[in-house]
Amino acid sequence: MDQSSESFLGLMELIDNESSEAPGVALHRLGEVAVVVISNTSRRNALNLSMWAELEDIFRALSTDRGVSALVMRGAGRQAFAAGADISEFPVERHDLETAGRYNAQLSRTLRLLAGLEFPTLAAIQGFAVGGGCELSHACDLRIAADDAQIGIPIGRLGVVLGVTEAKYIVRHIGVNGLKRVLFSGRLFDAGESARLGLVDEVVSAADLWNHLAALTGTITASRPTTMRAAKVVTDLAEGFDERRTDQLQDLMQAAYGGDGLREGFNAFIEKRSPDFGFERKL
Repeated sequence: MDQSSESFLGLMELIDNESSEAPGVALHRLGEVAVVVISNTSRRNALNLSMWAELEDIFRALSTDRGVSALVMRGAGRQAFAAGADISEFPVERHDLETAGRYNAQLSRTLRLLAGLEFPTLAAIQGFAVGGGCELSHACDLRIAADDAQIGIPIGRLGVVLGVTEAKYIVRHIGVNGLKRVLFSGRLFDAGESARLGLVDEVVSAADLWNHLAALTGTITASRPTTMRAAKVVTDLAEGFDERRTDQLQDLMQAAYGGDGLREGFNAFIEKRSPDFGFERKL
């Protein structure tokens, strides 16, 4: 195991054992990997409005950070990714049309920033990913779940309405009828059901979750940054035309075939060694 993997596993073990009464969001950096931790362990990492605003600030800062190649999102402790909204604040923050509008606008801004990050983003789900937690995970590129995951959006009994931005990102992964099934049933789906429905992309044993994420982030950071960013853009474009994404892909194509990175990749393959794209990460 290399040093970066050991550092990643050490941080994950530390966060697994964390217990904080104060709700908040933390950003950790391990080389080129950013780790964002949702922390409100006494409420299974429920998200309050202030935490959504903190996430917005973090994603905005990461959007201009050229030193990041991958993002991992997770919850503090072992019980939950994020068990939905902190409903205790609804009587103040989400009690009528005006306050609900502000609340939903905050969620939309945060999710759009996360979905718009140029590098691969991974949601690591232990335990509950419910409501806003489920929605947040679907703004990530991939969802890797432990076999104890419980996922759903049981909003019917609360009486709130799912926002368009949240719905859009979930539909990308499970389709229109899949989202209707999630919303109409009000159920929490276990890991196996979630994988079959498309709520998660992979299920691994809880004991192996962080080893799996360490290997995946290691592969991403060892790859050419331009190629990883282009992979994200071109797969998004496969869903439909987007002028901004089209221009972005053109810029990435020019960078891919007009710089020294391609030559380094070819030479490393021929010489049977690992490529070194470090120079490109500083551009």
